[in-house]
Parts: sequence; structure tokens; C-alpha cells
Amino acid sequence: MDPDALRRTLTLASAFKDGDRAVGGGDDERVRRGARQALAALTLGEMHRTTLVDDGVSDALARSRDRTHDADLHPWTVRRVRDALLASGGEAWAARYGGALGSEAIAAVVKVMTRDELSVVARGIGRAPHFGSRIQPNSPGDDEREILFSIFDGLAHGCGDVVIGLNPAADDVDTIVRLEQLLEQVVRRLELPTRFCVLSDLVKQHAALQRTRVDVGFQSLAGTSKALAGMVGLDVDGVAELARAFGGLYFETGQGAEVTNGVAEGIDMGTLEARTYGVARAIRQTAPVWTIVNDVAGFIGPEVFSSAEQLERVCLEDVVMARLHGLTMGLDVCATFHMGIPPSALRQLTQRIVERAAPAYLMAVAGNADPMLGYLTTSFREHPALRRIAGRTTADAMRGRLSALGVPEAGAAATSDVIAGLSARYARGGGDRRSSTALEVDARRDLAALQDRGWDLGLADTARAEARVDAIYEHARAALYAVIDDAVVRDAATRPLRVRTAAVSREEYLSSPPSGERLRDEDAGAVATLYTARRPQVQLVISDGLNANAINEQLRAVLPGVRRALAAAGCHVGDHDLVVRNGRVRAGYDIGRWTGADVVVHLIGERPGTGLNTLSAYVTYGRDAAGAPRWSGALPHSATTAVCGIHPRGKPPEAAVAEVARVVGRALAQRRSGVRLEGL
Repeated sequence: MDPDALRRTLTLASAFKDGDRAVGGGDDERVRRGARQALAALTLGEMHRTTLVDDGVSDALARSRDRTHDADLHPWTVRRVRDALLASGGEAWAARYGGALGSEAIAAVVKVMTRDELSVVARGIGRAPHFGSRIQPNSPGDDEREILFSIFDGLAHGCGDVVIGLNPAADDVDTIVRLEQLLEQVVRRLELPTRFCVLSDLVKQHAALQRTRVDVGFQSLAGTSKALAGMVGLDVDGVAELARAFGGLYFETGQGAEVTNGVAEGIDMGTLEARTYGVARAIRQTAPVWTIVNDVAGFIGPEVFSSAEQLERVCLEDVVMARLHGLTMGLDVCATFHMGIPPSALRQLTQRIVERAAPAYLMAVAGNADPMLGYLTTSFREHPALRRIAGRTTADAMRGRLSALGVPEAGAAATSDVIAGLSARYARGGGDRRSSTALEVDARRDLAALQDRGWDLGLADTARAEARVDAIYEHARAALYAVIDDAVVRDAATRPLRVRTAAVSREEYLSSPPSGERLRDEDAGAVATLYTARRPQVQLVISDGLNANAINEQLRAVLPGVRRALAAAGCHVGDHDLVVRNGRVRAGYDIGRWTGADVVVHLIGERPGTGLNTLSAYVTYGRDAAGAPRWSGALPHSATTAVCGIHPRGKPPEAAVAEVARVVGRALAQRRSGVRLEGL
């Protein structure tokens, strides 16, 4: 079959999602109905013989598919496979033939199913015996006390039986090592029957292996080689090679990542997600260890999914596709704050998905809003009720251990007494010989201090907790539509030049990421004429991003210090600081092209929804090994080094200034940045 025709049919047959518009999808139901009928009539043989894109991912998918049943299955149509899965023997059929189905064929099968049919299959095949959770104890400053008490609160709600997985705010190897050791201490001291993971990437975790134990290796995956290279600088074989060093693997996926980064290769989001699961299946065959997949549906934004209905469909599709690939998969039923889905609506959606999709596990955070990543997801306190809806419990070993630690069987009483008891046991496990009473007094004091700082930890008052997250939601929505203050620019910037991207409105900026990635023609011309005599080594850029209030609060404490530190190190910094309206990270790459700078330091407001207005700095070296410019909109984000969470209660501005200067120095010395930069 012609690959272009198959790509188009798969795209048009998809249930409507905003992100598919980028590859030719639409919301015409008549067109979609006809495409679904055409797709349902295709045979598995036709699909398996067609390569959608010639890349390393396609090669890996072909190698890893079980071909022993091809003679029997190739005459089967997509419709017949759907019917077999919906029949009474669907689970046995999937167990026998799932490995023989190519990823694109699996995508086709879910596209011709209704939501109700997807739910029947999701609840009928490969259903986990327990309903688990991942404790995500993130901290905007990687603060150990915040991380520990988040874990204790999660345990008090019966969470954490699958994995304790921490997203580091700082992604340098020193931080990864420190956090791996912290999580190992928790698991060891409390004797928890679970795994732990610092969600960095396999390249950095491989470096960390030389200095500490890494229990579970983590990597985000994608459905094209271009997308993988943009994430980690490697193709499937390179990722698989690194994966063999770990005794456990945790992969994260999510429809839309390839589309938003311009590396979809003309393939729709659902098919790309199926290919991503195929990548996970292929890697697991070469590294046969404990492996889980987490689907972060909704993490990107309204350019991908703009409604709760689209999210529900995606979660159902993804659970079915993952199970047909033989994977253990959980869901992060989540929404960014700029999607406009209120916390109460997301909680209702989560309950429906638990009932209809039967995921193996869900995310669990303190208080619905992740305090570091700034997005809405499932709170610890929701899990006891969700377990009742699912009709399943946490894993037996964890339930027994939590009972021995004094956590009530229902896991619903996250009182200060339970958390204080867990903290005291942790301290005594580390050699603290004070009495349990004294240790619990200290723990209650620490817990109260965290509560005073806005942390939703140990709160028994549900109404208070919901009011808190509603306030964070309103704070984030205000940040999304804020503008950079002229007074802040006057105080902090050197000879500022204000420029605009192609986004003509804030609404276009939020719904169409490419519009915020390049300058308007007239503004690009103005930037191109700034440095006619001598181009800068380093160009400083400031963008509002998703949170102009972060610029307004943090820029005075960061920008002048960065300029001074770079000048003191002998760097030639551009005479003008460029201030971008409606700018995304790639707008900095565009400015690098027009200024001819070696390095761009891009300060941008990010992550509305943390309750803090945090700044990030993206440092990018813009030349190739031969010294030629490589600035372009296609430059992968893996070529950039990020310093995130800049805030007095996160990464302090003075520490961020020093780190940015250090990264720039290494980038200039090594002539590279991002995943290839050494010594961080």
C-alpha cells in the first residue's frame, strides 16, 4: 500500500483531536466516517507491508514484531480484529496474537472503535490485578524536606506501590545522584516494597551510575527517530543500548509531543503513540527487565487537546494500544493550566477514566497541582476513593507494609499523626537515637511550616484543599495573560529591544505553538541590523513564555547578574537585550540566527500553576563541529541545556546566575550544549 495513502487514511479516521490538524486531520464527521470504513477494510498484511516512514523507529518495530502468525493473520481485516477483541474470547485472542500485530495496525484497530467499545476492551484484556500509583514528590528547588514529606503524605494515603518517581528541578548529574540516594534511603529505611526513579534521561542516569545506585532508568519515548533525537540525541538502538545497564525501566509517553515539536513525519498523534509503544516493546525485548510505561495525556496543552472529552478518548485509546503491545501502563490524567480545564472537571474525568479504562496505575501528587512542573493531576487524597471505584486495592505487599507502618487499611487518613510517625521511623532508620515522641514533635513542626508555605500536606479538610488548588488555578490563568512590565525591563535590561513573534494574539500563541517560535519579518530585520561590526559571543533574550509574571518577579535578580558574570568570564555579550512578546523557547533559536551569536541565553517565564512564578534559562550553543551556524526552527531541544525553577523558593537567583555562567563557559569551551555537554 502507498505510505502516503495509509498515513492520510489513518489521520482522517482518527477521532478529532486539535493536534491532528497539523498533519491534515479535521473535524468533518462525514470524512472521518468514510476514512474509518476504508481503514476497517484494510488487511493486516497490507498494513504490515507498508512502512509509514523510513527511520530507525520503523526498523525497530519491524524487528520486534512476532511474525510466526503472519500466514494466519495477514488476511484478517482491521474490522475482524476489532470484532475478535470485543468477543467473549477477546482476552485470550489478545494474549495469543498481540505480539504479532504491528504498531500501525494496533492504531488502526482503536480508530475504528467507539468509546464504549474501547472501554470494553480496556476492561477486558490485560487488566492488572491491583490498582496502583506512582508517588510524584516534586519540589521546585529539589528540597529534601519537601520531597520527604510529600512521600510520607502519599504513603499515608496508601500510594506508591508501583514506583516513587521524582522529576528533578535541576537536571545536572550531581543533583540526580543526590536525589537517587535520597529516594533509596526512603525505600530502604521504611522497607518499602516498591521501586524508585529520578526522571532525568538515560544519558545522565548512565553517568550517575558511575557514582550511585540507580534503581530504575527513565526515558521519554517518541514515535519517530527525529523526535527521539530531539529528546535524547539518540535513535532506538542507542536508547536500547543504554537501557541494558539498568535493572528496571520507566518510559513516559503522550500523544502530541511529536506534532508540537514538528517531528511527526506526517503521521497522526494516535498512530505515533502506538509506534511509541512499539519502541517500548522493542527495547524491552533487548533489555528484559521490570518495565512500566506512563502516559501523560494532557501534559502539553490546548494545541493538542482542548477538551475533557478529547482527553477521555485519548486515555481509552492509549490503554488499549499499550495492552495490545503487552505493556504495563499507567495514566497521568492531567491538564496544563492553559488548557482551561478546571480542577473539579479534571477530578470528575479521572473518576470516569478509572472506571472505563481500568489503568494499571495513576499518578499521585500532593494536592492536585504539581508544585514543580505546574500542571493539574491526581492528588494523594483522591486515591482511596478511586481504588473503591476501580474495585481493586494497592499491591498486597505494599498494603501489608503500610499497615505495619501504622497507615490505616483504607489509606484515607493522612493526618499529621500518621505523617509524623512515618517521618520518625525514617529518622530512626538513619541512626537518629532520639525518642519517637521527640522525632514526631519535630516532624509536626516541619509539617506545619510546609503547610504555612502553601503545601497541601497532611490536610484533613477537603474543602480547604480544593479551595487551595482553585486559587492556584486562578493564579495560573492570570499569569498566562500577563505582560512584561516596562519598569522591570528598564531596571534589568541593557539597551533593550522589544520584538514580537508571528503570534498576533495571546489566543493564537497558546493554541498554535509555531506562531511563537519565530520573529515577525519586520522585527527579524531589526534584529539582523543590530550587530553589523561584530557579532556577539552570547546573546541575552527575555520572553514572556507562559508566565510573564515570572519575568516581572525574577528578572531584576537574574539578568544583570548573568551579564556581569559572563563579562567577568571574558565573554563578549551582545550590547542589546532582546525582549520578546509571545515568545517560546525556539524564538531564541530564531534570534540566534539573526544575531549570529555563538550562544543564546534565553530567560523565559514557565510553568504557571506551581503557585510560584518561576523563571527558566535555556542555554544553546548554535554552531556545528565545523563552526558553521546551525540555528533553525528545526534545532532539537536536546541541543539546549535548561536551568529551571528559578525563584527564591526554588533555585535561588544567585545560584541560577552562577549555573548559567558555568553552562555558557562549558558550552563555549566544548562547542556544544544540551545532552552532549559534559561536566554538568
